[in-house]
Amino acid sequence: MRKLVFSFLICLAAGRSALAAAPETLTVRAVAWDAAWKPATETEWSLRVIGEVAAAAKDGADVVLFPEQFSRGRALEGVLEGARAAAGEDRLVVFGNAPRRNPGEDFVYSRAYVLSGGAWQAMDKLDPTPAERFGKPPVKPGTRLILFRFRGGLVAVLTANSVAKTEIAASLKKRGVQLVLVPVPAEDAAGAARVARSASARAVELGAAVVTAPPSPAAPALHLPAQKGFDLEPQAPGGRDFRIPWKRLLDLRAAPEGAGEPRPFLETSHYQVEI
Repeated sequence: MRKLVFSFLICLAAGRSALAAAPETLTVRAVAWDAAWKPATETEWSLRVIGEVAAAAKDGADVVLFPEQFSRGRALEGVLEGARAAAGEDRLVVFGNAPRRNPGEDFVYSRAYVLSGGAWQAMDKLDPTPAERFGKPPVKPGTRLILFRFRGGLVAVLTANSVAKTEIAASLKKRGVQLVLVPVPAEDAAGAARVARSASARAVELGAAVVTAPPSPAAPALHLPAQKGFDLEPQAPGGRDFRIPWKRLLDLRAAPEGAGEPRPFLETSHYQVEI
């Protein structure tokens, strides 16, 4: 099995958003995107993408999350500047992965873009699916998982395959991530079940909110820590917006040891495995 070496980078470009006082709640917009939609022109597609960001910003969303592969193979670079302008200041925007091929290379990357602190960060898919790895051209795995400072906390963006990896979860746990955003592609029933179960497990062990955003008509979901004061059932709102109890999430990790409910998922375990 391929051994992955991850370089975890905390994005310091968030500027004021990293230093601002933590709000009581965050609103995450999981964009409804019909994977079967076929725009008449590329301009129509670009205007739709930018329009979704503008609408979310107008409605007061703090985070805008697009599904994986929503571009249907189109490059995302052409809409980055327009989307940045539409987002305004101090907003986090995630464009789910799309193919990216550099000149002269016989492979592609599956690249996501994350707008944080007014600047776009590129992040390549860490765990391509078997179909992607053995495709023509094959998808080469990325090696960098960037963590984003946002409104006093830390945010990770993981694809559906990566959210199921316990080794990634262990690293996020050490770094104290409070929000995990998961752009999800169109999937069959088994794939959707894997995403839902993995997202639930990550919420418990990280003490974090986990938002999954599949293409419509599949419903997005919010998983919260299984602790006193948090909703214990996954949430699927009538629309596509989630209100996350942000300050409570930050306080959960900041609470002194011995105070309140036990929090074993935040403790470091020291043991040996023997056979």
